[in-house]
Amino acid sequence: MASTTRPITNTFPGPIPRRPRTTLRIHLSPPPDAVAREIGMACRPRAKELSRRIARRICGEVAAFSDPRLRDIIAEALNEAVALFIDAMAGAPVRGTTVAHLYQRLGSLEGRAGHNLDAMRAAHQIATLESWREMSTLADELDLPRAAVSYLTEALLDYQHQLLEHAMRGFTEPVPQADPRLALFAALVGAQADSDLPVLAGRAGWKTTDKVAVAVAPGGPVTADLAAPTAHLLTGPSEGAIVMIGPSPELHRRAEAVVAATSRPVAVTWEVSLAETHHAVRWGHRALALVADQVLQPSSDGIVWCAAHQSDLCLYADPTLRRVADEHLLAPLMTVTLKRRLALAETMQVWLGTRPSAPVVAGQLEIHEQTVRHRLRQIKSLFGGRLEDPSETVGLMAALESTVPRWRRQFLG
Repeated sequence: MASTTRPITNTFPGPIPRRPRTTLRIHLSPPPDAVAREIGMACRPRAKELSRRIARRICGEVAAFSDPRLRDIIAEALNEAVALFIDAMAGAPVRGTTVAHLYQRLGSLEGRAGHNLDAMRAAHQIATLESWREMSTLADELDLPRAAVSYLTEALLDYQHQLLEHAMRGFTEPVPQADPRLALFAALVGAQADSDLPVLAGRAGWKTTDKVAVAVAPGGPVTADLAAPTAHLLTGPSEGAIVMIGPSPELHRRAEAVVAATSRPVAVTWEVSLAETHHAVRWGHRALALVADQVLQPSSDGIVWCAAHQSDLCLYADPTLRRVADEHLLAPLMTVTLKRRLALAETMQVWLGTRPSAPVVAGQLEIHEQTVRHRLRQIKSLFGGRLEDPSETVGLMAALESTVPRWRRQFLG
């Protein structure tokens, strides 16, 4: 860039006035001269590396910012702040609302962590120093006039002052009181010690003698009103699902509303004591998993009423143990290909209960009766006398009921 080929205006407005700031906004004025704006455009290729360098120094040198949980928001705040300053100096219109919010959030996190203001001041000193070093290097490379450098220096100092103000506003804001219902929800889902429940329940306006049911809905977007707790209904996330806890009438209404709004099934348990809520949450999760495995089907209203499936919930309480036990009972089928295994298993399911004739089995499976006869001969060859033992037959039928859907999913891929 040959700075001598274009006119240079050495008249700059001097110090940038400090404006009162009542809203979350950054005030930045672009320099009035093309030479000064040139540095903004030249900074763009170096912006990310500058942000990373500042972040490394802050996280490495300021103890209060060394918490790994803060690194992402620190990096995001610095990236946004550097980009905003460059855009403003290049003459682009900027508002800075996002940057203001990020710095206020950083200050709020520091305040809640119990740190003092020295840490924030140290972090801002590092950011100012590194930014000025970068700008000075570019000013030398671009041979900018002194007036332009002075303007950019004043703009940078004012910008850092604004950022620090937003961070301090977050630091000093009052810490909102935690909703006592959240603590009770976490305790109920996480099997809190019984001795703690009376205190937590009392703070949330509940009683330990309350009876509650649990609804578990698959994770996914829902409207705020469907996710919100009420005086008698606790809601929150658990293992990627939405869990609702409360007395049956209100809980059932909320579950029906979630089904209507999302078209996703919701598992609803029977009522249990408050201290047993974590068991009901586990039953709800298991019921939804069995729906996904095609073992259970929601009723016509889209709700999986766990009370109607207690035997299945017992049978599939430990899915891994159940799979191992089923495959042990069905070991002869494990010796053939998946396609053949599935065909034989489906035929066994139809035939084992009442031992109908081959034409009847063929009609139910919609295949040729000769195919059924061939499959039955192979089944008898694989299982032998076990097919004549009633106790074995019961075990085989139960194993097929839980295993065939899984084999079908594996086959369909």
